[in-house]
Amino acid sequence: MSWSYSGDPASSELDRCRFILGDTNPNIPLMQDEEIQYIVDTSNGNEELALYTLFVRAATLYARDIKRSLGPQSEDPTTRLAFFKEQADLYKSKLSSAGLSIPTYGSPKVFYRGMHSNPPDPAPWS
Repeated sequence: MSWSYSGDPASSELDRCRFILGDTNPNIPLMQDEEIQYIVDTSNGNEELALYTLFVRAATLYARDIKRSLGPQSEDPTTRLAFFKEQADLYKSKLSSAGLSIPTYGSPKVFYRGMHSNPPDPAPWS
């Protein structure tokens, strides 16, 4: 895996994505080049879809972090998580307004009110 950034977002799609995502510090890499390139390649040229997917991926990475504290110092990743989620929502709304939509996955409801209520059996030992 590799990480690269030229400092010029106009030089490549990868650098542009890193710039928009804010993944420009080599000491704290967020995603590898191959991961970003995969997202760009699977977006079929749709920039909003690529950015939406990148921000969702970044939010997923920060969702795993926990709040840590050592004495008076603490680190809370929830602010970064909220930022990436807001950015993902922004690009999702751009996709929706462009006539594209992110699929919503669901399943039929299998629970219903009173399903655990067991009516008494009139003759349980007949």
